[in-house]
Amino acid sequence: MKTSAAYIFSLFLATTFSQGQDFISDTAAIRLSYSTTPDRKIDGSTTEVGLDQWAVMSPIFYHKGEGWSFGAGLRYESTKLTFSDITMLDEDTLHSIDLPLFLGKEQSERLQWMILFNPTIASDLDHVDGDSLNYMTLAGARYKKSETLEWFFGAVYTTGFDDNLFLPAVGFHWKPSGKSDLFFAGPYLRYRYSWNESLDLIIGGNLSGNRWNTEASYGERDFRLRSYRLSLTLQWNLADKHALFASMGTELARKVEVKNANGTMLLDNDLGSTPNFEVGYRFRF
Repeated sequence: MKTSAAYIFSLFLATTFSQGQDFISDTAAIRLSYSTTPDRKIDGSTTEVGLDQWAVMSPIFYHKGEGWSFGAGLRYESTKLTFSDITMLDEDTLHSIDLPLFLGKEQSERLQWMILFNPTIASDLDHVDGDSLNYMTLAGARYKKSETLEWFFGAVYTTGFDDNLFLPAVGFHWKPSGKSDLFFAGPYLRYRYSWNESLDLIIGGNLSGNRWNTEASYGERDFRLRSYRLSLTLQWNLADKHALFASMGTELARKVEVKNANGTMLLDNDLGSTPNFEVGYRFRF
């Protein structure tokens, strides 16, 4: 199914804004995960695309002072790629490195301002230049309306998602009880229910994908995958600091794109929907 650029941009905006909140909650944890997405054919083609990904995210530091907080993290993802048409894309291993930097200012008990700057290098690492570097900047506010409801307002500027993009963002976090909470921002959805202290059920929906800058014998090419992922996750809290999680879901509205160094679109097609599976471990400090 074809999707307009404006609609895609709006979805991406809301997702990146919600990621700012995720970074705040994950600054005190190391997260390791493995996910697999089975091969599927590109529409109108015999070419198949599949992924296996390892990812690690860790805080570098986090400091909370009187009214101010500042943090930095590091995320690395290795992608084992199956792309059966090597004349279009001759790559089997891709890499992505993120360095999110967060700054927050508490103006009052109800209002907090925040800025998130996230530079990313995504490439095959055989050839890294300015085309491999993109960044996202988010600025906004979190308003605590009550003990159970928080609102988020702001704007995002990002590069590397087709044209450079600047758009507003809005979202909310609702805690109807001590056992459950709901976070929603555009296409990003996360509902958590805790059966007990040891077991959590998480239902989620979010955009998934990346853009990698690569180079092979045919020259430089940008490779992009994107989709919308629905997932169901069980998390076992083994102790105060340790947790295991397992997810299963499906990826919908999938797109695959390949551009050459001149920006000419060589491939822009839908990709068949597919299940997705992920397992991982989280350690909280």
